[in-house]
Amino acid sequence: MQIAALIRTQQMSALEVMAATRQQAERIQVACNPFVSFNWERAMTQARQCDQRVSTGDSAALPALFGVPFSVKDLLNTRDMCTSYGSRSFQHYQPDKDVVAVSRLRAAGAILIGKTTTPEFAAKVLTDSELTGITRNPWDTQRSPGGSSGGACVAAATGVGPLAVSTDGGGSARIPAAACGILGLKVTMGAIPHESWPFHYGNNSSISINCRHIEDLVASFNAMSGAHTLDPWSRRATTKLSLAPSPQGSPNRKKILFIPALGGQPCDQKILTLVQQTVTDLQRAGYQVDQANSDPLAFDPGIAMQLMAANLAARVRAMTPQQQELLGSGLKVLLSEKTFRSDGVRLQADAMARSQLYDRLEGLLTDYAMILTPTLNAQPPQADPTQDQRVLINGEQQGLASWWSHLSIANLTGHPAISIPCGRDEDGLPVGLHALAGWDAEQTLVDLAAQVQRLYDWTYQLPTLA
Repeated sequence: MQIAALIRTQQMSALEVMAATRQQAERIQVACNPFVSFNWERAMTQARQCDQRVSTGDSAALPALFGVPFSVKDLLNTRDMCTSYGSRSFQHYQPDKDVVAVSRLRAAGAILIGKTTTPEFAAKVLTDSELTGITRNPWDTQRSPGGSSGGACVAAATGVGPLAVSTDGGGSARIPAAACGILGLKVTMGAIPHESWPFHYGNNSSISINCRHIEDLVASFNAMSGAHTLDPWSRRATTKLSLAPSPQGSPNRKKILFIPALGGQPCDQKILTLVQQTVTDLQRAGYQVDQANSDPLAFDPGIAMQLMAANLAARVRAMTPQQQELLGSGLKVLLSEKTFRSDGVRLQADAMARSQLYDRLEGLLTDYAMILTPTLNAQPPQADPTQDQRVLINGEQQGLASWWSHLSIANLTGHPAISIPCGRDEDGLPVGLHALAGWDAEQTLVDLAAQVQRLYDWTYQLPTLA
């Protein structure tokens, strides 16, 4: 990571890095509102301590992320900052410890600067809440950055720290990554422990990473990944990522299946054309590409919708009456069997369908290294929830599910997936390419991102506000 290297070699002090980060954060906060809270006093103190250590110690022994600013989505517990989960019900909740991922980043030398916005309990794919207001897209502040990790992606896209820790329960790190023109990696289930997620079984959520540079993605994954006893899905060996391309290995390593309409969700042609051009360029670069004109996985996004709604209902019904009273209207409807009823038999039928989907996907991945799709099927909707928040796909207004719900396949099956910037549309808004690979095949996704960057270097494509 470049910032850590500059600090270690004293080309830039950690305090200078933090001061510049603070200046940028305060400017972007006014325009886009990506943060719930900051902790500048503590961050500045830690930066000074970094500089003292550099001046008196062996720089070669310093950890990989030494002095690097990072942010954390306000869905993840932090020991020294309140964690509200985007809800007035937990506005003043102070956890007594970090989640494992945050603890590991701190151990690697990174410095937490603040908590980023999320809709209440990450319950929707746009980032606004009664607690924090509206988070806006830095490419067009009238539009949403997507969600639920909208604050994380706005921060990373505008240079407020190189690394944003997020979560992804149905596309939450990949949706805003595409809308904001950065990388969004949803890791294999358990590759980074997610021990604070209340559903160890029936899980659909992963700790995720949002950043602009592949080097930062690799470094942060390597710092956070690895087994932990409190996440049963993490209890296996994981391989560290490398910036060097993985060995050729299997002849299928560069074999790709492109599905333009996964889950039966068509993409707006203006966006699809850009994604198809990238796929064609990948073919010229040596990838073998097949295209499926229908969905060979027969993926039903409704399975994920039902699972996520049932999980949210279980969480809000376990709250105290006082906490329930402070919930937003979108979650209050889940409190009563009269307004939301979840059939246990249906959930088990969906669990069977989920298992069958995993089997079909694994069948495809015996022949292909990756499945490619557009990340989002349309331009982002309006940011203000009082406005029409539908999306336009091939001239027709569609509900938000048509925009993003195909991404939830990776949450149902546990596979890793990534959104990679691949261009900008005629209005200058970013477009993302989505790739899904086999379990623990994050390196394959990193290799793909590096190849796409050689074709289209998004790292220099900054929003106007940045």
